[in-house]
Amino acid sequence: MIKPEQCERLTRKARKTLEEYGLGTAADLLVSSSRWGIRLDVSTLDEYRRTGNSRVGGNPDLPEHIPWPLTQDGVPMTFLAQLNLVDLLPYTPNDGRVSLPERGMLYFFIGVDEPAYNIEHHVIYEPDSHNLTRREPEGATALETEFAAHAVTVLPNLEFPTYAYVDAQALNALSVQQTGENEVADPEGGLYERYLEFESDWNHPSAQNWGGMFGYPDGQHPDAEHQALLQIALGEEYEYDTQKCEDKLTAHYGGDRERTRQELEDTLLLLKIDTHDGIGFQWWDCGELQFFIRKSDLFAGRFDQTYCSLYSS
Repeated sequence: MIKPEQCERLTRKARKTLEEYGLGTAADLLVSSSRWGIRLDVSTLDEYRRTGNSRVGGNPDLPEHIPWPLTQDGVPMTFLAQLNLVDLLPYTPNDGRVSLPERGMLYFFIGVDEPAYNIEHHVIYEPDSHNLTRREPEGATALETEFAAHAVTVLPNLEFPTYAYVDAQALNALSVQQTGENEVADPEGGLYERYLEFESDWNHPSAQNWGGMFGYPDGQHPDAEHQALLQIALGEEYEYDTQKCEDKLTAHYGGDRERTRQELEDTLLLLKIDTHDGIGFQWWDCGELQFFIRKSDLFAGRFDQTYCSLYSS
Protein backbone atom coordinates (compact mmCIF):
# COMPACT_ATOMS: atom_id res chain seq x y z
CA MET A 1 0.00 0.00 0.00
CA ILE A 2 1.08 3.56 -0.60
CA LYS A 3 2.51 5.10 2.56
CA PRO A 4 0.57 7.93 4.27
CA GLU A 5 3.60 10.22 4.06
CA GLN A 6 3.69 9.73 0.28
CA CYS A 7 0.01 10.65 0.09
CA GLU A 8 0.58 13.76 2.18
CA ARG A 9 3.56 14.80 0.07
CA LEU A 10 1.70 14.39 -3.22
CA THR A 11 -1.41 16.13 -1.86
CA ARG A 12 0.67 19.12 -0.75
CA LYS A 13 2.26 19.28 -4.18
CA ALA A 14 -1.18 19.15 -5.81
CA ARG A 15 -2.52 21.98 -3.65
CA LYS A 16 0.55 24.11 -4.40
CA THR A 17 0.14 23.50 -8.12
CA LEU A 18 -3.56 24.37 -7.96
CA GLU A 19 -2.59 27.68 -6.34
CA GLU A 20 -0.11 28.33 -9.15
CA TYR A 21 -2.89 27.84 -11.70
CA GLY A 22 -5.17 30.27 -9.84
CA LEU A 23 -7.35 27.45 -8.51
CA GLY A 24 -6.73 27.92 -4.80
CA THR A 25 -10.38 28.68 -4.03
CA ALA A 26 -11.38 25.38 -5.67
CA ALA A 27 -8.61 23.28 -4.11
CA ASP A 28 -10.83 21.59 -1.51
CA LEU A 29 -13.45 20.72 -4.13
CA LEU A 30 -10.90 19.35 -6.58
CA VAL A 31 -8.75 17.43 -4.11
CA SER A 32 -11.86 15.78 -2.67
CA SER A 33 -12.76 14.48 -6.14
CA SER A 34 -9.26 13.23 -6.97
CA ARG A 35 -8.48 9.51 -7.03
CA TRP A 36 -5.43 7.66 -5.80
CA GLY A 37 -4.02 5.40 -8.43
CA ILE A 38 -0.88 4.01 -10.00
CA ARG A 39 1.09 5.75 -12.73
CA LEU A 40 2.94 3.64 -15.30
CA ASP A 41 5.91 5.08 -17.23
CA VAL A 42 8.31 3.57 -19.72
CA SER A 43 11.83 3.04 -18.53
CA THR A 44 14.61 1.62 -20.71
CA LEU A 45 14.12 -0.62 -23.72
CA ASP A 46 13.58 -4.15 -22.44
CA GLU A 47 16.21 -6.55 -23.81
CA TYR A 48 14.62 -9.57 -22.07
CA ARG A 49 17.48 -10.12 -19.67
CA ARG A 50 14.93 -10.83 -16.94
CA THR A 51 11.69 -12.75 -16.87
CA GLY A 52 8.71 -11.70 -14.84
CA ASN A 53 9.51 -7.99 -14.74
CA SER A 54 6.85 -5.39 -15.47
CA ARG A 55 6.90 -4.84 -19.24
CA VAL A 56 4.91 -2.96 -21.84
CA GLY A 57 5.05 -3.98 -25.48
CA GLY A 58 7.19 -6.75 -26.90
CA ASN A 59 6.38 -10.32 -25.86
CA PRO A 60 5.22 -11.73 -22.51
CA ASP A 61 6.75 -14.13 -20.02
CA LEU A 62 4.12 -16.81 -19.48
CA PRO A 63 4.00 -20.09 -17.55
CA GLU A 64 3.83 -23.18 -19.72
CA HIS A 65 0.27 -24.06 -18.66
CA ILE A 66 -1.21 -20.80 -20.02
CA PRO A 67 -1.89 -20.92 -23.78
CA TRP A 68 -1.54 -17.77 -25.86
CA PRO A 69 -5.02 -16.15 -25.93
CA LEU A 70 -6.88 -16.35 -29.24
CA THR A 71 -9.72 -14.30 -30.68
CA GLN A 72 -13.04 -15.92 -31.52
CA ASP A 73 -11.67 -16.34 -35.05
CA GLY A 74 -8.65 -18.25 -33.77
CA VAL A 75 -6.16 -15.41 -34.32
CA PRO A 76 -3.52 -14.80 -31.63
CA MET A 77 -4.43 -11.75 -29.55
CA THR A 78 -1.92 -8.91 -29.35
CA PHE A 79 0.08 -8.66 -26.14
CA LEU A 80 0.05 -5.21 -24.52
CA ALA A 81 1.61 -5.39 -21.07
CA GLN A 82 2.55 -7.56 -18.12
CA LEU A 83 2.62 -6.14 -14.61
CA ASN A 84 4.40 -7.80 -11.72
CA LEU A 85 2.19 -7.19 -8.69
CA VAL A 86 5.21 -6.95 -6.40
CA ASP A 87 6.11 -3.78 -8.34
CA LEU A 88 2.58 -2.39 -7.86
CA LEU A 89 2.21 -3.24 -4.18
CA PRO A 90 4.07 -0.20 -2.71
CA TYR A 91 1.85 2.17 -4.69
CA THR A 92 -1.55 0.48 -4.39
CA PRO A 93 -4.11 3.02 -3.10
CA ASN A 94 -4.95 2.69 0.60
CA ASP A 95 -8.32 4.43 0.39
CA GLY A 96 -10.37 1.24 0.38
CA ARG A 97 -11.42 1.56 -3.25
CA VAL A 98 -9.09 -1.09 -4.61
CA SER A 99 -7.19 -4.19 -3.64
CA LEU A 100 -4.65 -6.21 -5.60
CA PRO A 101 -3.04 -9.56 -4.84
CA GLU A 102 0.36 -9.05 -3.24
CA ARG A 103 2.14 -11.34 -5.69
CA GLY A 104 1.77 -12.69 -9.19
CA MET A 105 1.46 -11.33 -12.70
CA LEU A 106 -1.24 -9.49 -14.63
CA TYR A 107 -1.25 -9.84 -18.42
CA PHE A 108 -3.26 -7.77 -20.91
CA PHE A 109 -4.08 -8.91 -24.47
CA ILE A 110 -6.54 -7.57 -27.05
CA GLY A 111 -8.04 -8.53 -30.36
CA VAL A 112 -9.05 -6.12 -33.10
CA ASP A 113 -9.76 -2.63 -31.72
CA GLU A 114 -12.84 -2.03 -33.90
CA PRO A 115 -15.50 -1.15 -33.01
CA ALA A 116 -14.42 0.95 -30.05
CA TYR A 117 -16.75 -0.76 -27.57
CA ASN A 118 -16.76 -4.28 -26.11
CA ILE A 119 -13.34 -4.98 -27.60
CA GLU A 120 -12.34 -8.63 -27.54
CA HIS A 121 -9.60 -8.97 -24.95
CA HIS A 122 -8.12 -11.17 -22.26
CA VAL A 123 -6.80 -10.23 -18.82
CA ILE A 124 -4.88 -13.03 -17.11
CA TYR A 125 -3.90 -13.26 -13.47
CA GLU A 126 -1.11 -15.73 -12.70
CA PRO A 127 -0.44 -16.10 -8.94
CA ASP A 128 3.12 -17.35 -9.44
CA SER A 129 5.73 -15.05 -10.96
CA HIS A 130 8.33 -17.83 -11.13
CA ASN A 131 8.95 -20.45 -13.82
CA LEU A 132 7.99 -18.08 -16.61
CA THR A 133 9.25 -18.31 -20.18
CA ARG A 134 9.32 -15.60 -22.81
CA ARG A 135 6.82 -16.55 -25.47
CA GLU A 136 6.15 -15.41 -29.01
CA PRO A 137 2.87 -15.70 -30.89
CA GLU A 138 2.50 -18.20 -33.70
CA GLY A 139 2.10 -15.85 -36.62
CA ALA A 140 0.69 -12.35 -36.90
CA THR A 141 -1.49 -11.16 -34.05
CA ALA A 142 -4.89 -9.47 -34.21
CA LEU A 143 -3.50 -5.92 -34.48
CA GLU A 144 -0.87 -7.01 -37.01
CA THR A 145 1.77 -4.83 -35.43
CA GLU A 146 4.77 -5.18 -33.13
CA PHE A 147 5.23 -2.94 -30.12
CA ALA A 148 8.65 -2.02 -28.78
CA ALA A 149 9.33 -3.71 -25.44
CA HIS A 150 10.06 -1.36 -22.53
CA ALA A 151 10.63 -1.95 -18.84
CA VAL A 152 8.05 -0.20 -16.68
CA THR A 153 8.53 2.35 -13.91
CA VAL A 154 5.74 2.34 -11.32
CA LEU A 155 4.83 5.50 -9.39
CA PRO A 156 2.07 6.64 -7.03
CA ASN A 157 -0.52 8.88 -8.61
CA LEU A 158 -3.09 11.40 -7.40
CA GLU A 159 -5.29 11.81 -10.45
CA PHE A 160 -7.74 14.66 -10.90
CA PRO A 161 -11.03 14.35 -12.81
CA THR A 162 -10.68 14.41 -16.58
CA TYR A 163 -12.73 16.67 -18.87
CA ALA A 164 -15.82 14.47 -18.71
CA TYR A 165 -15.75 13.93 -14.95
CA VAL A 166 -14.93 17.32 -13.46
CA ASP A 167 -17.84 19.14 -11.80
CA ALA A 168 -17.94 22.08 -14.20
CA GLN A 169 -21.12 23.46 -12.61
CA ALA A 170 -19.47 23.66 -9.19
CA LEU A 171 -16.39 25.35 -10.66
CA ASN A 172 -18.53 27.88 -12.51
CA ALA A 173 -20.43 28.61 -9.29
CA LEU A 174 -17.14 29.27 -7.50
CA SER A 175 -16.10 31.55 -10.37
CA VAL A 176 -19.25 33.64 -9.84
CA GLN A 177 -18.58 33.87 -6.10
CA GLN A 178 -14.98 34.86 -6.80
CA THR A 179 -15.65 37.61 -9.37
CA GLY A 180 -19.15 38.73 -8.35
CA GLU A 181 -22.17 38.39 -10.62
CA ASN A 182 -22.03 42.01 -11.85
CA GLU A 183 -18.31 42.26 -12.46
CA VAL A 184 -16.44 41.88 -15.74
CA ALA A 185 -15.73 38.26 -16.65
CA ASP A 186 -12.38 36.83 -15.61
CA PRO A 187 -9.95 37.59 -18.48
CA GLU A 188 -8.34 34.18 -17.90
CA GLY A 189 -11.63 32.45 -18.62
CA GLY A 190 -12.69 31.47 -15.11
CA LEU A 191 -11.90 28.51 -12.91
CA TYR A 192 -13.21 25.90 -15.33
CA GLU A 193 -10.88 26.91 -18.17
CA ARG A 194 -7.96 27.16 -15.77
CA TYR A 195 -8.79 23.72 -14.43
CA LEU A 196 -8.69 22.13 -17.89
CA GLU A 197 -5.19 23.49 -18.35
CA PHE A 198 -4.16 22.24 -14.92
CA GLU A 199 -5.65 18.78 -15.51
CA SER A 200 -3.84 18.37 -18.80
CA ASP A 201 -0.49 19.28 -17.26
CA TRP A 202 -0.95 17.45 -13.96
CA ASN A 203 -2.43 14.20 -15.28
CA HIS A 204 0.01 14.03 -18.22
CA PRO A 205 3.26 15.33 -16.75
CA SER A 206 5.72 13.39 -18.88
CA ALA A 207 6.16 11.84 -22.31
CA GLN A 208 7.33 8.74 -20.44
CA ASN A 209 3.80 8.06 -19.17
CA TRP A 210 1.97 5.32 -21.08
CA GLY A 211 -0.77 4.31 -18.68
CA GLY A 212 -2.32 4.24 -15.26
CA MET A 213 -4.57 2.27 -12.93
CA PHE A 214 -7.66 3.24 -10.89
CA GLY A 215 -7.85 6.87 -12.00
CA TYR A 216 -10.30 8.56 -14.38
CA PRO A 217 -10.88 7.54 -18.01
CA ASP A 218 -10.66 10.10 -20.79
CA GLY A 219 -13.91 10.79 -22.61
CA GLN A 220 -16.51 13.31 -23.67
CA HIS A 221 -19.17 12.14 -21.20
CA PRO A 222 -18.98 10.60 -17.71
CA ASP A 223 -20.57 7.33 -18.78
CA ALA A 224 -17.69 4.91 -19.39
CA GLU A 225 -18.68 3.02 -16.23
CA HIS A 226 -22.27 2.72 -17.50
CA GLN A 227 -21.03 1.13 -20.71
CA ALA A 228 -18.72 -1.26 -18.86
CA LEU A 229 -21.13 -2.35 -16.12
CA LEU A 230 -24.02 -2.93 -18.52
CA GLN A 231 -21.88 -5.31 -20.55
CA ILE A 232 -20.29 -7.09 -17.58
CA ALA A 233 -23.51 -7.49 -15.57
CA LEU A 234 -26.11 -7.97 -18.30
CA GLY A 235 -24.13 -8.70 -21.48
CA GLU A 236 -25.85 -5.79 -23.24
CA GLU A 237 -24.43 -3.01 -25.37
CA TYR A 238 -24.74 0.55 -24.14
CA GLU A 239 -27.03 2.83 -26.19
CA TYR A 240 -25.49 6.09 -24.92
CA ASP A 241 -28.51 6.80 -22.76
CA THR A 242 -27.53 6.86 -19.07
CA GLN A 243 -31.12 6.84 -17.78
CA LYS A 244 -32.09 3.85 -19.90
CA CYS A 245 -28.92 2.09 -18.80
CA GLU A 246 -29.60 2.77 -15.13
CA ASP A 247 -33.20 1.57 -15.51
CA LYS A 248 -31.94 -1.73 -16.94
CA LEU A 249 -29.39 -2.13 -14.17
CA THR A 250 -31.95 -1.27 -11.49
CA ALA A 251 -34.29 -3.93 -12.83
CA HIS A 252 -31.37 -6.38 -12.76
CA TYR A 253 -30.69 -5.45 -9.11
CA GLY A 254 -34.27 -6.08 -8.06
CA GLY A 255 -35.45 -2.47 -8.31
CA ASP A 256 -32.74 -1.16 -5.98
CA ARG A 257 -31.59 2.17 -7.45
CA GLU A 258 -29.14 2.74 -4.61
CA ARG A 259 -27.52 -0.60 -5.49
CA THR A 260 -27.24 0.57 -9.11
CA ARG A 261 -25.59 3.81 -8.03
CA GLN A 262 -23.13 1.92 -5.84
CA GLU A 263 -22.32 -0.63 -8.54
CA LEU A 264 -21.57 2.16 -11.01
CA GLU A 265 -19.37 3.88 -8.45
CA ASP A 266 -17.62 0.56 -7.86
CA THR A 267 -16.89 0.02 -11.56
CA LEU A 268 -13.17 0.76 -11.63
CA LEU A 269 -10.66 1.68 -14.31
CA LEU A 270 -8.32 -1.30 -13.98
CA LEU A 271 -5.90 -0.04 -16.62
CA LYS A 272 -5.75 2.71 -19.21
CA ILE A 273 -3.20 2.64 -22.01
CA ASP A 274 -2.47 5.87 -23.80
CA THR A 275 -1.25 6.41 -27.33
CA HIS A 276 2.55 6.34 -27.10
CA ASP A 277 4.95 6.82 -29.99
CA GLY A 278 7.93 5.20 -28.28
CA ILE A 279 6.08 1.93 -27.72
CA GLY A 280 4.07 2.15 -30.93
CA PHE A 281 0.61 2.36 -29.36
CA GLN A 282 -1.79 4.30 -31.59
CA TRP A 283 -5.43 4.01 -30.56
CA TRP A 284 -7.34 5.53 -33.45
CA ASP A 285 -6.77 9.31 -33.38
CA CYS A 286 -4.34 9.49 -30.41
CA GLY A 287 -6.91 7.86 -28.16
CA GLU A 288 -6.87 5.75 -25.00
CA LEU A 289 -7.55 2.05 -24.43
CA GLN A 290 -9.48 1.35 -21.23
CA PHE A 291 -10.02 -1.82 -19.15
CA PHE A 292 -12.74 -1.84 -16.46
CA ILE A 293 -13.51 -4.22 -13.62
CA ARG A 294 -16.11 -4.32 -10.86
CA LYS A 295 -14.79 -3.76 -7.37
CA SER A 296 -16.28 -7.06 -6.19
CA ASP A 297 -14.47 -8.94 -8.98
CA LEU A 298 -11.22 -7.11 -8.28
CA PHE A 299 -11.32 -8.00 -4.58
CA ALA A 300 -12.13 -11.61 -5.49
CA GLY A 301 -9.32 -11.80 -8.06
CA ARG A 302 -11.74 -12.48 -10.94
CA PHE A 303 -9.79 -10.75 -13.68
CA ASP A 304 -11.69 -12.64 -16.36
CA GLN A 305 -14.70 -10.40 -15.61
CA THR A 306 -13.50 -7.25 -17.35
CA TYR A 307 -14.57 -4.87 -20.10
CA CYS A 308 -12.42 -3.17 -22.73
CA SER A 309 -13.25 -0.07 -24.78
CA LEU A 310 -11.44 2.69 -26.61
CA TYR A 311 -11.91 6.44 -26.42
CA SER A 312 -10.70 8.69 -29.21
CA SER A 313 -11.70 12.30 -29.83
